[in-house]
Amino acid sequence: AGHDAIQMEGNEWTQACHLGEQYWLYVVIDCASATPQLLRVRDPFNRLLARSAESARFAIAVSAITEAAHEE
Repeated sequence: AGHDAIQMEGNEWTQACHLGEQYWLYVVIDCASATPQLLRVRDPFNRLLARSAESARFAIAVSAITEAAHEE
């Protein structure tokens, strides 16, 4: 509902790597508000910096997603 980092599983991040520009990441922020916002990022593997949260998950800051989505 807020702007916390999103989590991607290792297999999702691997697919984003393999598919490149064919892979889209869709994130909805502010879901609990009257004005939720859809962010779309093409090729998130190459456009977003992720840090490993666990061995099989990656965290991506919403601010990075917002910036990449607005570049489309």
